[in-house]
Amino acid sequence: MKYIITESQQEKIKTVIQDLIDGALDEVRNSSEEWDMEDYYELESIDKIVVKDIHIGKRIVVDVNIHVNTNRFDFYNVMSYVEDYVKSWLPNVEFSVYEIIDERTWGPGIDW
Repeated sequence: MKYIITESQQEKIKTVIQDLIDGALDEVRNSSEEWDMEDYYELESIDKIVVKDIHIGKRIVVDVNIHVNTNRFDFYNVMSYVEDYVKSWLPNVEFSVYEIIDERTWGPGIDW
């Protein structure tokens, strides 16, 4: 059986996934005192994670942009936590990091 999903339904799914990602980040930030310093630095390097696009097929593939405030580009632990959190609500979801966006306006790698 093939399901047809309209654009408005896809936007609603995208909104739900974005809300789950935001909830996961809030939850992990509230429990971050239990993390070691490297994981804490990884978490604090992320300003936000934004759903760029979703692709619906046998699985829901979510392309995300990670907005950062440092020159760090490795977010395995935080993304694993976020993906597990979202999968607890929507088991058929996979994440794909589309782009890491550095939002700094000054600092190492920007000014010098």
